[in-house]
Amino acid sequence: MFYASGRNVGILIALLAWIPSIVIGQNAVDVRTGQWQVYLETHTQWIQSRQLVAQLTVEHAQADFDWRSRKASAERELLVHEHQLKAYQEGLREVRLTALKNEIVVITERVKQAKVRREWSVKLANRGLISQKELEADEIAVERLVGQLQSKKDELKLEEDQQVSTTEAGLIAAREKAREALVVLEQEGNHTRKNRQAALKAQQAETMRLQKVLEQKQVEFQRLREFLERQETNSQPEVNREQIQELEEDMQASRLAEKKARTTTNTETELWQQKLKAATLDLSTLEDDVQKPSLEIQEQAAAVQSAQEKVNQSIQNESWADRVHKKGFITQVLYEKYSLELLEARQQLAYQQQKLEVDSALALQHATVLRDFDLRTARVAVDALQEIARQQQSYVQTMLDSHREQTSRQQDVLAVLKQVQPGTGD
Repeated sequence: MFYASGRNVGILIALLAWIPSIVIGQNAVDVRTGQWQVYLETHTQWIQSRQLVAQLTVEHAQADFDWRSRKASAERELLVHEHQLKAYQEGLREVRLTALKNEIVVITERVKQAKVRREWSVKLANRGLISQKELEADEIAVERLVGQLQSKKDELKLEEDQQVSTTEAGLIAAREKAREALVVLEQEGNHTRKNRQAALKAQQAETMRLQKVLEQKQVEFQRLREFLERQETNSQPEVNREQIQELEEDMQASRLAEKKARTTTNTETELWQQKLKAATLDLSTLEDDVQKPSLEIQEQAAAVQSAQEKVNQSIQNESWADRVHKKGFITQVLYEKYSLELLEARQQLAYQQQKLEVDSALALQHATVLRDFDLRTARVAVDALQEIARQQQSYVQTMLDSHREQTSRQQDVLAVLKQVQPGTGD
């Protein structure tokens, strides 16, 4: 009985010694299955968060560039409207008044001549030399010219009396519309920019948090590696083989993801490099550009030249008419026709010269302002695109490094799992 009890005690002691090894082996499988997966999952989350930070950074730079480009266009449009209003207020209104005054002078002279012709027609009609219908035609001509003269005088008075003309009011309205559009664009852009910055800041904070978690998981994984290296072969070979196969598939997926990311990001990088190249070329062209008279100024100069030639011809015609009139070869009416043509030509020349002078001064001033604005905008665009190119390159490098690092971590875990390959047992 004592022997039997002693034997039972020995068996019990052996069992007690064997059971912990089973538990330890099972724990090794459970720990290995749980901790390395958590480690890789945490590392993946950190990588994705870091990639998202790089992506948000470059997207923020791109969106900011697009907004600034639209803002620059709105600012330029406002400059154009401001110039148009200023040009009208500082010169073009006077040119318009001069044109009206010149028309009044010419029409007044035509009225005088028409009245003279009518007086002669009355005398001729009384003598029966012309018909009543011809007399009525001359009277209608006088009435028509008098109506035109009064209309121009009323128009001139209206222009002079109005503090803000209809044209000026339209220019003011257009300027205010452009100004309001710019304000709305600035408000929307600032709001969107603030939201983007907040999202970027939040993602950066999340990346820092995940980095701290990952550092802790790295410590735990290192302990797991040391623990597994001390363990004997476990009793579940099919579990280890499945884990190794799963990791190998994940590594293959990571390599494919790296290849795809390289192709995609290279295309995006090339696109922004092309934009940078185009912007740099535009800036160089602007810097080397020599200001030339605009097409409108060239046309106005041609109008002055044409008016001058008309005056020269009218002087010759009027001089000839004066000589032959004094000799009695032409009538007073015909002479006055040439005299009126000379008056019209001189009035037109004076008007065209004044318009050219005003237009040239305003055009030069406006061209200088716009060129300075375009140069500043072009330089800002080049700087912004250079920053985007740098951010894009950083994003590409982050993507590629992340995929490589993920593959490297998977290899580390795979090496540990293969190092403690389960056997078949005795």
